[in-house]
Amino acid sequence: MESAEFEPAAPPRAEDWIASSSTAEELAPHVYRLPLLRPSACAELLREIEARAASLRARGVALQPPNSMHEHGYVLEALGFGALLEDVRARVAPLAERLLPQFARGAVDAHHSYLVDYSARTDEELGFHVDDSEVTVNLCLGDDFHGAELVMLGLRCGLHLQTGVRRDEELEIAHEPGFAIVHAGLHRHRVDPIRRGRRRNLIVWMRNSRWRAERGPLVCEAWCGAKR
Repeated sequence: MESAEFEPAAPPRAEDWIASSSTAEELAPHVYRLPLLRPSACAELLREIEARAASLRARGVALQPPNSMHEHGYVLEALGFGALLEDVRARVAPLAERLLPQFARGAVDAHHSYLVDYSARTDEELGFHVDDSEVTVNLCLGDDFHGAELVMLGLRCGLHLQTGVRRDEELEIAHEPGFAIVHAGLHRHRVDPIRRGRRRNLIVWMRNSRWRAERGPLVCEAWCGAKR
């Protein structure tokens, strides 16, 4: 639900978007890295997020963490970013569908979007997990930091999420402001401890509501790494 506290945030200007299918670099099967927003636009967005959060805190409004895995960060719809996030979804969904058609399976029509915050005073790391998404977009907004790398741990179907991680599946990815990591939600991953500074990322869990409604019993899919 859109917050009534603020005017809807304006989306980034057209010239700030720098993503296209040709800019995506495949880091591993079903994991891509691409420049999504200019760093100046990321910094501007981060300043607006923090200003809105500070305004609510000054009024005594308690801000809920984004999910059960993070104690710090914000659900961005609560800060009045619903329209902006819908613009992000509309721009990134076609790209996600081209890169990961096995998981998008048509229209990506819903999302849950939030800011994560890693530092010595906030969340320092995040353990092994998968996302509640068909496709995840993980965009680094910035700050000066060292550590808090994203570590991919192998794609599994719902039947084999807890199977072992092979050495060839473990991939460490360092974040850079303006760049997004796009991966299947079922691609297992963790965040290593942050060693210095503060890293804040915009996470968009992209969902296909029709596919979820029509999904049948769990089966082991052809893309599941447990088959190897």
